[in-house]
Amino acid sequence: MENFIVKQYGEVFFLTAAAVVFHFGNGELKVIKEFIARENIKEIYLVGETTCNLTKNVLDNTNLSGLPCETEIQKIKSIVDTPNTLTLKILNEQTYKLSDVNIFGKEITSGTILFHTLQTVKNGNKIIKIR
Repeated sequence: MENFIVKQYGEVFFLTAAAVVFHFGNGELKVIKEFIARENIKEIYLVGETTCNLTKNVLDNTNLSGLPCETEIQKIKSIVDTPNTLTLKILNEQTYKLSDVNIFGKEITSGTILFHTLQTVKNGNKIIKIR
């Protein structure tokens, strides 16, 4: 997905997580925040791909591997979800969690970091801005 995003947005840094579900320990978060400060990063884009195999597997309840992201996704999926709606739910859930004051909430509130969410449809060659 990185090459697809670079074509649209140019030179960017990537921090990836399985199925866009992040889990930060204090040490990891400290390193990430130091990197953001050092590189003078002002905008963070949370990107979810509608064709993600992990999301599809949870949606279909097949080929589950026991990853923590699968458990998180199972908590928010419903019987009527599609890959599109489930990806949007994941993005909303992760945006809420990453906006916590102990993660990026202070930076978002103060305006030192702008937070965006995008949904990609790689096979349709589309990037949709959610917020």
